[in-house]
Amino acid sequence: VLYYALEDQINLRVTLGLEYGGDLRSLSDAQIAEKIISSELRKQGIKVNKTSVAPGTAFKYIAPAFIQFQTPYMQRILAQTQALEFVVGEDGYSTMPAELAEQLITIGDSQYQMGMGGLHSCEKSTAHVADDSFTLVDRDVASYYPAVILNCGLYPEHLGAGFLKVYQSIVDKRLSAKRAGNKVVADCLKIVINGTFGKLGSKWSVLFSPNLLLQVTITGQLALLMLIEALELCGVSVVSANTDGIVS
Repeated sequence: VLYYALEDQINLRVTLGLEYGGDLRSLSDAQIAEKIISSELRKQGIKVNKTSVAPGTAFKYIAPAFIQFQTPYMQRILAQTQALEFVVGEDGYSTMPAELAEQLITIGDSQYQMGMGGLHSCEKSTAHVADDSFTLVDRDVASYYPAVILNCGLYPEHLGAGFLKVYQSIVDKRLSAKRAGNKVVADCLKIVINGTFGKLGSKWSVLFSPNLLLQVTITGQLALLMLIEALELCGVSVVSANTDGIVS
């Protein structure tokens, strides 16, 4: 019964193993991503070694140029975020500064809270009903954090910019398979794309890069807040948000 419940996941791993070499059946999604990315990097002549970041190391978030807010209130939020220090803990993950963790961001009639994983709105319970005057629209971004990595040109410093070439090639291959209707390959490569992001925070991984993880998640949250601010300024109410999408 257990085998049949996991048959799809097992078959995906068999297909990936045939594509990239090796038996991947016992690996988690993130472990598969690490193994495949490492293999592809070595094919490019890139040395793949783990890096260590000492607990207590502090990073500051640096916003890319496109992160720009229209209101003085949100401009202050951005400035405050860039002034904070994110400190790496014993587990390899950066801790959320108390100033940011406790801060409620109010845009329109909704409040939002930033986190190390993603943005979320703070409604405890609410109901919104579409009628002849209002439509509820639920939108999310496909592969949001991988898209942030590629669009911002972010990569683990110890692996170099060659990481982006490998990562982009896997994304392109998945999109091509998806367009061709090859669901098996598309689903396999989705595991690699999303699993890579998951390994950025693991101190045991060759992909470990707490600074990169910070840049990706904070940029993603600020970009969503930019969209929310722009919609509210146009008279569109955003009623909910969560990591990679909004309901308006």
